[in-house]
Amino acid sequence: MIKGPIYFDFASSTPVNEQVYEAMAPYFLSYFGNASSSTHMQGELASKAVVNAKSQISKLVNCKEDEVFFTSGSTESIKLAISQVFYNSLGTGNHIVTSKAEHKAVLDTCKDLEKIGAQVTYLDVDENGKIDMQALEQSIGKNTVLVVLMHVNNETGVVTDIRDIGTLCKKKNILFFTDATQSYGKLPLNFQEEHIDILCFNAHKIYGPKGIGGLLIKSTAKTKSGIMVKQLIESVNLGTQNVPGIVGLGKSSELAMSEMKTNYERIQKLNTRFQQELHQLELGKVNAVSATKSPYILNVQLLHQDAESFILKNKNLISVSMGSACNSRIIEESHVLKSMGLSKEIADRSIRISFGATTTQAQLDTLIYTIKNGNN
Repeated sequence: MIKGPIYFDFASSTPVNEQVYEAMAPYFLSYFGNASSSTHMQGELASKAVVNAKSQISKLVNCKEDEVFFTSGSTESIKLAISQVFYNSLGTGNHIVTSKAEHKAVLDTCKDLEKIGAQVTYLDVDENGKIDMQALEQSIGKNTVLVVLMHVNNETGVVTDIRDIGTLCKKKNILFFTDATQSYGKLPLNFQEEHIDILCFNAHKIYGPKGIGGLLIKSTAKTKSGIMVKQLIESVNLGTQNVPGIVGLGKSSELAMSEMKTNYERIQKLNTRFQQELHQLELGKVNAVSATKSPYILNVQLLHQDAESFILKNKNLISVSMGSACNSRIIEESHVLKSMGLSKEIADRSIRISFGATTTQAQLDTLIYTIKNGNN
């Protein structure tokens, strides 16, 4: 393995787990059949592997196996689901509700749909990145076809109460789509009980391969025009299935289920201690400090230095980011921090630190030392 900077960007991507890699390997070399080819053994073996992966996923999040659909990842899932629901609701409604702090894939899709007639409500968030439930309820009207709100924010780690949102949407008979990219396999998810209609997730956030993710579509979910959402996705979710990737997603989901509690508790301890040291040494302040957050993501204001300069100066020592990987090629103010009311000055001093399976206390001590000496 190539040695390099200490990695604190697990919210962007994770290395493939060795067990996942080993599970995938035979489907590149030996069991290489097309899962749609049912006339021979190679095709049957590939098809069985896909079915097994669906079983592994369903056990993790309490969904039915036939509610699992595979895509290339969360961005494709988001664009596919939102667009299909919108297009197939025309005549009965054209209104979508989301928030200003969503992932760019959601915001960009909504902006594109606005060009062809969609009405979109972008809910405000408070200083802790939380939406107001009363504002959400008031925003839902007779033309509303979909509510899109993420479970865990990819920049701040703020956790949204998706159960309350799901319950409200069910009462209003509105479809609810949640982006669970940063919570799938890390926090408990119950697709059935939390009244979620559509959910997206990704393998490479949980030590699986890149290029594979999925959608969960509730079997009873319908558009306002009465079309089953499952049928909409089935009609466009075509092509040869990425069997090795699907096997990797299934295996990483299985491992995540068995290790979730242990990993969560370990990362929570590391996160808490890191925050305490930041505060005691007066090196940084945590953004969205009062919100319930995933311990895997921490957004921090550096008190004595600019984030971009710090990152570039120390890129051979540590790997951190200023926010979403999808925005990292363009240095611009974080739309998430801006939506929380933080000034450009604060946003420009903020970095995202994300924790993972290999994160140790010694590595965090190095990060503290680097921050402390970063402007020297």
